Amino acid sequence: MEENILRILNRIINEIELKPKMFFVNPNYPELSSYLFGYLTCIDDIHSTSINNIFSEWLNNRNRKTSLFWTEYILRISANNNEKNAYEILIKEFKLFLKSSQPDGVVFQS
Repeated sequence: MEENILRILNRIINEIELKPKMFFVNPNYPELSSYLFGYLTCIDDIHSTSINNIFSEWLNNRNRKTSLFWTEYILRISANNNEKNAYEILIKEFKLFLKSSQPDGVVFQS
């Protein structure tokens, strides 16, 4: 992925983690996953990437293989349908995904 896209995504996920109420009235998994899915879809459309699919494949290749998209995989498999845990897991897993997507393995700082 392009370095500037990774920087932007890392900055956004860090801001969401630090100040969730700046993004959501009631921070929860459905809100976070919907926001992130929409944001990634927009980036995919503008930059001709497939970050949503790459994130799904990355999750499925790291853990239990399924045909689930990342939004359902995290909720059903990683969090056992617990939305509170899914919120935290999504942030953690997305940060790991960004870190693994960079050539030097260093997460960009905002």
